[in-house]
Amino acid sequence: MRACAVIAEFNPFHNGHQYLLKTARKTSQADVMIVIMSGNFVQRGEPALINKWERAAVALQSGADLVVEMPTEYAVAAARDFAQAGVQIAQWLRADALAFGCETPGLDFQAQSRLLDRTFSEQDYNQSFASQLFAESSLSRSNDILGVNYAYWQLRLAPKLTLLPVERLQAGHLDQEIKGTIASATAIRQSIQRNDAQYQQAVPDRMKKVLERQKPVDWQAFWPFLEYRLKTTSAKELRQIRGINEGIENRILAQAAQSSSFMELMTNLKTKRYSYTSLQRKLTAILLNLRVLSPLQKTRLLAVNAQGQAYLREHDFREVLMTKVTKADFTASYQLTKRADELYQMVAPYEWGRTPILEKNVKEKTLTKKS
Repeated sequence: MRACAVIAEFNPFHNGHQYLLKTARKTSQADVMIVIMSGNFVQRGEPALINKWERAAVALQSGADLVVEMPTEYAVAAARDFAQAGVQIAQWLRADALAFGCETPGLDFQAQSRLLDRTFSEQDYNQSFASQLFAESSLSRSNDILGVNYAYWQLRLAPKLTLLPVERLQAGHLDQEIKGTIASATAIRQSIQRNDAQYQQAVPDRMKKVLERQKPVDWQAFWPFLEYRLKTTSAKELRQIRGINEGIENRILAQAAQSSSFMELMTNLKTKRYSYTSLQRKLTAILLNLRVLSPLQKTRLLAVNAQGQAYLREHDFREVLMTKVTKADFTASYQLTKRADELYQMVAPYEWGRTPILEKNVKEKTLTKKS
């Protein structure tokens, strides 16, 4: 069986994501679509609007056959480490292709990835640094930069993996308006948070139903926990947190003392040097007490249908895929994700210790003979 992987947040799952899965399956001629998805905290450095199980279920009903989780410490990392984890998991799960949305599908992503050999660290890799890094090539669009990072790790970890860039339709990554049936996740999130109806034209019915029955989560809901962390942590202790360097710990503590909400803190912290996304990642690391990035060990199965189950039976993934999280996993490879999930539970409770979602309907994903 031929497999194509997609690395995603699905925050929330929208029509553009459905188009990506459909196009990737057709172009790669995949029997199985694997989604490597962020959990309850995402790469933009914020809590997911809806918990990971609900998002995995919608993905399974909208074109995916197999949904696995990227561990939290990588899911909230800067592009380089986020991409490394995604490509590594795709390689573990024997994907033949890796599809990703981008603004410039004709770009030579592998050639551009050579720029990443310049010395840089995860701590420095925010949008400002990325702009400097790619200044020579005028490469500045977020998804293109992420694609270059995928190419960097594809060359080093999974050279047999075919990169499959898929052009984004209708809306740019940071577009603020919803003008049609496909919109940016940014615009959709803003519409949901305003509690207006505009987002409904840009998400599939399954996602609409989830959003109707569940209150979306935002950063402000975690403000009391972050505020407590900042009031009980010294500058010296903050310097142990991943991404806290260059003296920003002193600025964070000083501004936190003058802020009464998360958005006020973000406004007070913002400078030309640090983008909102970079700051959010730093604050997420503080909130979750994330320190040194440990080697990636395993991924967790969140959802699978009959097609995906057939694929799993073809291979032995026991060393890298958790279908059930054991006590040993919770104290080792899955410890930080467990911490993040327990905190998320305090704001938006759900069935925490559940087993993977099993969907028996294969629908239009029947196998075909290959010549």
